[in-house]
Amino acid sequence: MPDMHTIILIAHERMTDSLVKLMQRRREVFEAYRLLSTSETGEAIESALDLEVTHLFSSRRAGEIQLCGLVCSNSVSAVYFLRDPLNTNPAEPDIAPFYRACDLNNVPLATNMVTAVAVTHWLGRKLTEGQEESRNVGAESRHRDPQTV
Repeated sequence: MPDMHTIILIAHERMTDSLVKLMQRRREVFEAYRLLSTSETGEAIESALDLEVTHLFSSRRAGEIQLCGLVCSNSVSAVYFLRDPLNTNPAEPDIAPFYRACDLNNVPLATNMVTAVAVTHWLGRKLTEGQEESRNVGAESRHRDPQTV
């Protein structure tokens, strides 16, 4: 398990289905992390995938700003903020604060499906590497010479 084990998930209304489909295909990656989201995105994920998602405020109550603040806590592995670039609806969550927070804290930010797939692949590799390290440490401790301990 990575040291940072939280993923933030936000999607504009038209992009929510795409995020859910990605999560269905790579469920094993997402179920290994704590999932945080705005209310709207979190409800869609929970109803489609039956994964536990911690909902913070809705986007109408600036929930994305609340989530953005968590990026600075060094406990977030990645942010998925799938935005609809053609949408100019002011009620949709604002991505601008995430650019700065993610850049300052070296947190990957997926803003479209191509980057979302890439970040998911990277998170999956981190999980695999973490599991291999755990197995190697366990094997080393089982094979230690008691005389050298």
